[in-house]
Amino acid sequence: MGFDGDLSRKEFLRAALAVGALAPFPSAAMALQDPPADRALTLDDLKGAERIAGVEFTDDERRAILRSVQGLGRGFANVRSLPIDYTVEPPLPFVPQGRVPGGRPGTGVRTTRVDVGKLSLEADKLPFLSAREVAALVRSKRLSPVDLTRLYLERLERYDPKLRCVVTLTPELAMRQARAAENEIAKGQYRGPLHGLPYAIKDLFATKGVPTTWGADPYQGRILDDEATVVTRLDRAGAVMLGKFSLGALAMGDVWFRGRTNNPWNLDQGSSGSSAGSACATAAGLCAFSVGTETLGSIVSPSHQCRVTGLRPTYGRISRAGAMAVSWTMDKVGTICREVEDCALVLAALHGSDPRDISAVDRPFHYRPDPDFKRLRIGVLGDVYEECLAPLRATGAKLAPIAFDPLPEGVGVILGVEAAAAFDAFTRGDEIDQLRNSSWPLTYRSNRYVPAVEYLQAQRGRRLAMRSFEERFGDFDLFVAPERGGATLFVTNLTGHPQLLLPFGLDAQGRQRSVSFVGRLYDEATILACARVVQEATGFHKSHPNLVP
Repeated sequence: MGFDGDLSRKEFLRAALAVGALAPFPSAAMALQDPPADRALTLDDLKGAERIAGVEFTDDERRAILRSVQGLGRGFANVRSLPIDYTVEPPLPFVPQGRVPGGRPGTGVRTTRVDVGKLSLEADKLPFLSAREVAALVRSKRLSPVDLTRLYLERLERYDPKLRCVVTLTPELAMRQARAAENEIAKGQYRGPLHGLPYAIKDLFATKGVPTTWGADPYQGRILDDEATVVTRLDRAGAVMLGKFSLGALAMGDVWFRGRTNNPWNLDQGSSGSSAGSACATAAGLCAFSVGTETLGSIVSPSHQCRVTGLRPTYGRISRAGAMAVSWTMDKVGTICREVEDCALVLAALHGSDPRDISAVDRPFHYRPDPDFKRLRIGVLGDVYEECLAPLRATGAKLAPIAFDPLPEGVGVILGVEAAAAFDAFTRGDEIDQLRNSSWPLTYRSNRYVPAVEYLQAQRGRRLAMRSFEERFGDFDLFVAPERGGATLFVTNLTGHPQLLLPFGLDAQGRQRSVSFVGRLYDEATILACARVVQEATGFHKSHPNLVP
């Protein structure tokens, strides 16, 4: 489901190469083909494979296994011939492990009260209200879902040419859903806080009747006969889909087949990715909220870049069914919004088990803005801004330093191997040659050289990292970290813990700042409540970019 292109190139891939996650490979232009049938493997072939795997056998040992290894190729060919389409994933679900706070079953969200009489309906202010505020206006019938949807569609038509955040706009569908919502609300059939709210969704979620392109040249115009569970649940909540929004090609970075999605605060910069369009549209006031995904930074990084609030929930919180996979054991679905409590409203509508996704689970979610802060222990990782810590101290929560062990070397290979497996048929076919502006072909091809044993060993190393993380977490309820969380961004994407990023103004050089809140498994409610305290005290989320002229 993607990761930030800048993050992956500058940090993840560099680190992966340094620790051997990407083995040596031939030219990236090499076509991945089956070897000629009459070409038998030799002892020298085994020696070459041993050098890649980092093992060494004697010639006698190689002769003993040669016939067996030669026979493996027939098995590989047989598996490739099986009818394994893209939606089939391995029966090896990842289960996050660690302390899970208790809670009563079900869902309950109580946000802070909105005084609708103080909210502006002016066309230049309304688009930047929070989803929570817009929901209050809609419920009170002071704001029409039809008028709201029309306003967002007009803004999308006006500003997308300079932002490039829209892949496919769906005005007819949006207006039809908005009229239905308005009619239901008029009859007293209010479905909840997302009813009548227009949203942006990342274009890796399948939508019946609407193209699902994955941001990649080979899939322009493709329409899947499927509907992602996330889309179904938003429809059930009465939300209004404005269209499909950009992601870097095959969920990496912010460059897709029509160019780069830009940062609405600075059009000379990209929005980061891979949830590029979701973050851009939210920041630019083009939707009430948006949905994105993260494998390794794809919600956190564009939220930082575009100065919006991004929530990556616990792995398995929200169904991945109908979404393009990058890494089956690392992909998460989340939301990008203008304020913390918006994220709570969206998570409440989307979370829960799904028979179509073996990783999706039922866990209670009860958010309230005023928990007993005095009972909380909050870890402080690194040099967190004092403006962030002061409001937390004022609640009576106990703050103390915290530190974590680095990720074991080589564990990062998991993402590359799973991505290569997911796109194996694509890599061996001709469509991969149509993919532009992407380093995915290099990743897919190079990870062909990772032995299966090493992949499983990396998963075992991941288990050790999970144990270490839990030990270091100790009796803290959450921790706060500067910016995207530093090295813990990598660790928590592998352990499955939730993370919420807040925009935090600018530094002395005019660069965006942010802070991250990382919580216990399935305890998004606590990090949301703590983040809300900081957000309300600082007010950085109330600023927005000026796209005029």
